[in-house]
Amino acid sequence: MKILKYFLLALILLNLVSFSLSALGSGIGSLFSVLLFGGVFFYYFLNKKPKLPIAFIVLGLSYFLISGINYTGPLREFYTDAIKYFIFIIGAVSLAKETNEKEFGIYAFIGAMSVLVNAVAFSTPYGRYGGFYINPNAAGVVCLIAFSLTLYLKSKYLKLFIQLLIVTAGIMTLSRYFIMLLVIVNVIAIIANRKNSISLVAGTVGIAVVLSVSTLFNLNTTRFSAFQSLFGSQEVETKTITKGSRTETWALYTDVILDNPVTGIGYNALHGRQSNFSSVGAGVHNTYLMAIGESGIVTFLLLIIIYLSLFFRSLKHIRLNPEYTCIAAVLITFLLVSHNYFDNYFILFTSIWLYLKVKKQPETLNNLNT
Repeated sequence: MKILKYFLLALILLNLVSFSLSALGSGIGSLFSVLLFGGVFFYYFLNKKPKLPIAFIVLGLSYFLISGINYTGPLREFYTDAIKYFIFIIGAVSLAKETNEKEFGIYAFIGAMSVLVNAVAFSTPYGRYGGFYINPNAAGVVCLIAFSLTLYLKSKYLKLFIQLLIVTAGIMTLSRYFIMLLVIVNVIAIIANRKNSISLVAGTVGIAVVLSVSTLFNLNTTRFSAFQSLFGSQEVETKTITKGSRTETWALYTDVILDNPVTGIGYNALHGRQSNFSSVGAGVHNTYLMAIGESGIVTFLLLIIIYLSLFFRSLKHIRLNPEYTCIAAVLITFLLVSHNYFDNYFILFTSIWLYLKVKKQPETLNNLNT
């Protein structure tokens, strides 16, 4: 059973389904996809049944049922995506419950290191790196979660060394989101315990290392120049930093969303793939706006309630497990910059994992850790 568990964690947390599809072709990608959904289904029925994540089931029902009203695309695609979501949400709850901080942290660290390997050994003209996650912004999220989970470590020097590697990998994504959230994660960690201020050393050294040896990496010239301007004596390149910002993208969809905020305009309409709206932009890049735009106000409110609840519940654990609050902050903010939610299995798994963790009482967790 442990072999199946670790194999499924690799498929989910290392994004091996999408990575294999991109790197090895549709045949291997389809095989890994079948193994993922068949595996989580099998794992659920072989283990003790935990309580179902009702919040995420209700969210999925709201999204797919309401967005399906105005959907005009291929029905097979709609049904397939809906079935995959519910299989994953229900099946992965057992896997998430059996996954502890150490195991999650190890996989997240491996994922972060894939970004570093990508930058060092497989550089590209694009100059931004995503490792197993392909998309640099998605890789930045993994680095942030890996960094958050290092707060669970007791060894100060091991923690600093791992954090240094993760920060260096995160910088390789050249993601504005990563830089901003790294600061927020550190602030939360310091609020939880002043001793966590030592983590600032990892961030500082990581930035210094990248700036010192930047010529060894084939980094995106425009983005890296803007990044350097934040720490140099030259004028900060605000135009480059704000160019193509998510707020500009969101504004493109304002009229489309306001056309029908009650029931939305249909499944997949704001993903940038539908012919009626692909000319507007490459997707709304905001899960909250995607929810209200495609499925209306009910799904939008459910999404906000669920993730605010995760954040506020995590605050009860902030002294003992500050990583929960850090991860909650990462999830809430990442949904502001991405519209791939209902098929983003890393984010869904992390959400369910955190949902199960913060439901426990801090005293119970304290007893388990001692």
